[in-house]
Amino acid sequence: MRSSERALWKHSTATVAPSTGAPAAYCRCATCEGVRQRGGVELRTRSSLRVGPHHQIDVSPDQYRQTIAAGLDMYDVEHVLVTHTHEDHFTLPALMDKQMSVETNGRPLSVYLSKPGLAYVEGLIAGTAFSAADRGWKDANLAFVGLEYFREYTIGGLTVQTVRGSHAAHGKDEQSINYLVGTPDGRRFLYACDTGYYHDETWEYLAGRRVDTLVLECTFAGRTDRGEFPESHLDLASWFKTLERMTRIGFIDERTAVYATHFNPHQGLGHFEINDRLQRSAYRATAAYDGLRVEA
Repeated sequence: MRSSERALWKHSTATVAPSTGAPAAYCRCATCEGVRQRGGVELRTRSSLRVGPHHQIDVSPDQYRQTIAAGLDMYDVEHVLVTHTHEDHFTLPALMDKQMSVETNGRPLSVYLSKPGLAYVEGLIAGTAFSAADRGWKDANLAFVGLEYFREYTIGGLTVQTVRGSHAAHGKDEQSINYLVGTPDGRRFLYACDTGYYHDETWEYLAGRRVDTLVLECTFAGRTDRGEFPESHLDLASWFKTLERMTRIGFIDERTAVYATHFNPHQGLGHFEINDRLQRSAYRATAAYDGLRVEA
């Protein structure tokens, strides 16, 4: 639930910060000190998005605090879709927390990630000194599933397509997955975090498809030093270029609700400055904040 994405599909809620969170824990720069003093929507925890009662995208180190703030729990969650293995999007202890609960739904957690990401996590688990009891619980209650890029899957009643981002993660040859999700009522949304400017194969995959809701990272919003088509993360200039190309191929249109998310605190613009620029654009987009709820 990263600082500032809304809940997609009825009960969804989200959070929207990058790896540092906002403010950054070890930082006393003027920006971070200002965020500490002002609080409110400028406080951002690290990434996740709840989609209905049974699905969540990413599980961050802030997972427990996020559920408390949103008035939610993890009881009904059965499927966790991991965008990539960077620590602000995936943390094994947040999944192992289920072991410490007295009353759960009694069902295992299925955790989906790219095949390169899965290989990395399997190595991480193999190198962890679990007790016999912890390893036994993990083996019985956590099912890790590897996904191919540019494939369609049915996961717990949702249609999920795996869109390849331009964002390298920990696994060998691992790039992020941006999840294109179809809800039971026939609507579709893309959760694109982290992404960078897409490569041609991704643009070709998106052509001919359309979404009702788009959540697209804008990590380095105010920076102007990253080039026209940056890898890894977008800034406002490349974010708008991405939307322009999505419009040209019909992936979004005037009916699409658009949100920007995953803001780094050190990119030069505050939440309200970003939101003002988005609202004044042709897309009338919204800057996400922790706990934002979206009906999609």
